[in-house]
Amino acid sequence: MKALVTGGAGFIGSHLVESLARTHDVTVIDKVAPTRPVEGVRYITSRVQHVADAPRADIVYHLAGPVGPVAVTHLTGRMTPDIIDMARWLWDYVRAGVRVVFVSTSEIYGEQAQPMDEQAPRIIAAGHSARMEYATAKLAAETMLLNMGGDVRVIRPFNVAGPGQKSYGGFVLPRFLEQARDGQALTVYTPGTQRRAFTHVLDIVDGIRRAGLYGHRNTAYNLGNPDNECSIMELADDVIALTNSRVGIDIIDPMVLWGEKFREAPDKVPDIAKAKTDLLWTPTRSREQTILDAWRQF
Repeated sequence: MKALVTGGAGFIGSHLVESLARTHDVTVIDKVAPTRPVEGVRYITSRVQHVADAPRADIVYHLAGPVGPVAVTHLTGRMTPDIIDMARWLWDYVRAGVRVVFVSTSEIYGEQAQPMDEQAPRIIAAGHSARMEYATAKLAAETMLLNMGGDVRVIRPFNVAGPGQKSYGGFVLPRFLEQARDGQALTVYTPGTQRRAFTHVLDIVDGIRRAGLYGHRNTAYNLGNPDNECSIMELADDVIALTNSRVGIDIIDPMVLWGEKFREAPDKVPDIAKAKTDLLWTPTRSREQTILDAWRQF
């Protein structure tokens, strides 16, 4: 079976490619070359929408796109056309009856009651920010693909973490681990009480693959681990304890660091009942294991 993975050199994508390569003939399209190529996988280094002759595939996993709350602050005004252009590039696959798994984002839910299920309204907050542009662009792309009437399964992941994740995009766990390694205080963004459901990347990969196998056409699935729910302050305490670090915690305003386009996310905890029922998927890795597996890279 031929699988195409866009964004396959990224954090989630590289883990997905490693998993798929055991059973599939895999081609990857990514604008950056992989740091650790997987044997037997074909890599095309290009922006997705610039690939004129799309490789044949039986299933497409679309992960390409901007990621990270800090990284997107540098892409305002550009990320919307980029995300939409990549989704339009997928039209030929959808029209040809190829199964597409589109990895969207939990950001589309905005601020609302927890936990969030797939039937919850998509809430667009007042004002504008880089995070808002990212969320609305992803929502537009998934809506466009679902309206095609083909075979599209949408994944909305919640707070993916684990081995291989880098801090430069603004991801909190690798930032904490880098600071613990270097003997620096962990920087918690105000107020510190915001809640997350950190999910091991290998659990997410399992869910993405199961969406391709068992998901229903034109259906969205939340993937996250509500059992791992905690506040950012609690995560910082866990990191200090699990890494045996003797460091403190500094609470800071992230907009002082990253400017007025940055917004900290509200509480984000998923309802995963649909994924459990349709995909036969249940995340199994604890918050402690997620932290320790990520810590080993340092």
